[in-house]
Amino acid sequence: MLFVLWFKFDPSHAHRVLELWKQFKYPGKVKVLNRVLLIGIHESLAIFDAPDAESLLKITAPFHELGVAHIHPAMPIEEAIKVKLKKL
Repeated sequence: MLFVLWFKFDPSHAHRVLELWKQFKYPGKVKVLNRVLLIGIHESLAIFDAPDAESLLKITAPFHELGVAHIHPAMPIEEAIKVKLKKL
């Protein structure tokens, strides 16, 4: 399932967060599609495919002391349009 994660961190933790991202290894079952740093607002963003809740916990746990992780399931807009059109 596709997920979007954005991680809001305190500016005082910026160096620690970037070091942790540099060393971080996603769980083997997770396919990372993209990771970006949102400049000027102290947030990072990742888009990935993950099979289960355990994977989500493994992704967020190492960062829990440095900020707040937000994760939501996602769907490509093109797919959402097709699903919506089928229901009409």
